[in-house]
Amino acid sequence: MKLLQRLTLVLALLLCGLPAWAQVSFTADAPTLTAVGEPFRIEFTVDAKPDKDSFVAPSFEGFEVVAGPSVSTGHSVQFINGEQSTSYNCTYSYVLIPTTAGTFTIASATIEVDGRTYRTKPLPIEIIKERKGESGSGTTSGNRTQQNPESRIGKDDILLRLKVSDTELYKGESLRASLILYTRVNIDNIDNLSLPPFDGFWSQELEFDNSPSREEYNGRVYETYKINEFLLSPQQSGTIVIPEAQLTARAPVVLQDKRSIDPFFGGRQVYHITRELKSPAVSIKVKEFPSGAPASFNGAVGSFRMASRMPSAEIMSNTADQIEITISGSGNLKFITAPKVVLPESFELYDTKVEDNIKATATDTSGSITYTFPFVARSSGEFTLEPIHFSYFDPATGKYESLATERMTITVLDDNNASSKSSAAQIGGLTNYGTAMRQLDRDIRFIHTGRLTSASTMELIFSPLYWLIVTLCATLFIVTYILVRKRIHDNRNIVARRMKRADKVAVQRLRMAERYMNEDKRHDFYEEMLRALWGYISDKFNIPVSNLTKERIREELYRRGVTAAIAEHFCEIISRSEEAQYAPSADGDMRDVYSDAIDVISKIEEAIKR
Repeated sequence: MKLLQRLTLVLALLLCGLPAWAQVSFTADAPTLTAVGEPFRIEFTVDAKPDKDSFVAPSFEGFEVVAGPSVSTGHSVQFINGEQSTSYNCTYSYVLIPTTAGTFTIASATIEVDGRTYRTKPLPIEIIKERKGESGSGTTSGNRTQQNPESRIGKDDILLRLKVSDTELYKGESLRASLILYTRVNIDNIDNLSLPPFDGFWSQELEFDNSPSREEYNGRVYETYKINEFLLSPQQSGTIVIPEAQLTARAPVVLQDKRSIDPFFGGRQVYHITRELKSPAVSIKVKEFPSGAPASFNGAVGSFRMASRMPSAEIMSNTADQIEITISGSGNLKFITAPKVVLPESFELYDTKVEDNIKATATDTSGSITYTFPFVARSSGEFTLEPIHFSYFDPATGKYESLATERMTITVLDDNNASSKSSAAQIGGLTNYGTAMRQLDRDIRFIHTGRLTSASTMELIFSPLYWLIVTLCATLFIVTYILVRKRIHDNRNIVARRMKRADKVAVQRLRMAERYMNEDKRHDFYEEMLRALWGYISDKFNIPVSNLTKERIREELYRRGVTAAIAEHFCEIISRSEEAQYAPSADGDMRDVYSDAIDVISKIEEAIKR
């Protein structure tokens, strides 16, 4: 009993001590690539409340500290399903400027939490010496003092590039193509994306991480943003050119207004500079397969394995069994065809069943395909199943590889059915067929083998029931025809009356709009005006309102002899009503719209009647 109490006490102490033993995360974050003279931020973040004045920064050798440390803290409390959870983080930020090119390592920073010391991992940073870029006006992009907004963004400050993982490969081999935006300025919008056609390739779009990263390109450091990523597999040999991709990028440029007295409030202007970007075309050299391909090679490219499940060594005749072949690995699995299976002549092979589990990754397509070959052994005896061969080309070695199953002997036992008996015995003495027939399966039986007689059919044709059925069908047809014709005629009358009364219905709606106008209900007035205008055209020309547009209204009015000026005036009244429905408006505006609507409908009626 005492032992149990002691164990309970120890367990309680352990549970109370769990928060103190909780793992504390202390990390450093900074770009891994930057340029000489380019400022960047490095942040040290701890996800617990540190001890006071315990943070010790590393020595930033090779860098000039221009700001920091700047300390920011965050504390949050959450209640989920009645349980409280708290989180705390503290971040120490510095702004550094590299002074020389090379690869530098920022040493570990240290901090203490509840008396325990934590360290960040050393952080390697590559510093390059950039070349100067070209601006659109012929000056360097580093000159940011010009007041011309266009000159603030250099010609090569924003680039679009289709980056491929390989430019030379074999037919059927895979490559990764990534459309990447390179920028040295802030981008607030991209639009009008046009992807290149991947003619000559099988292509599949991939999921990708769209978080920004840094990359050196043409001697300059860029922020890179992945736009799209594809897995491509060439389907023909020779040189295939991937055309250019296009998009429009918009970058904000902030300039100080020299005419403003206050440099902080009202003295800044933001300009949006758009650049039409095109990625350079990319040429891919596709090599043909080398000579000497095995007879079982069917275009499989990659690295594969083959597994098999063969049928039982002994089976009964007229019994189904199957062969399973599974091809697994990485490569152009989607284009692999089933291996050729050769069975003995007395074996009946059925349609092949295919099941695949294929996944496209950033490097290739991997997974497996299982081919199932069902068959039925019709005759008894001992048979040999020849090996099943599968060959593929391995681009890593540049050689063909062949896989094969083992040769197998199958014993088919007699199931003692009547397959060897004559067909005369099987069908009950109908010997007029004369030759022995093989029973294909137990569920197949001859239903009828005699000659059909037409006596019963002739009796039915000339019976009273036959003439009664014919009379009823003819009567039903005549009644249906009369009803349909009447319905069509009534619909035409309804449409005609609706078209004839279109102006009167519109006037009624306009009177309702006038009442709203007199009551100063501006929203209701314009809503009724729009209902009257759209409804008038719908009734007049028998066009559903859902199919009407302003362009179609113009076309319908032109076709019926209404002048372009009147049609345009009608559409203008609709536009004015739509804009004013939720915008401030004076009574005079409502009256103008009302009078214009009555006038234009009258002119349309006159033009149509002429």
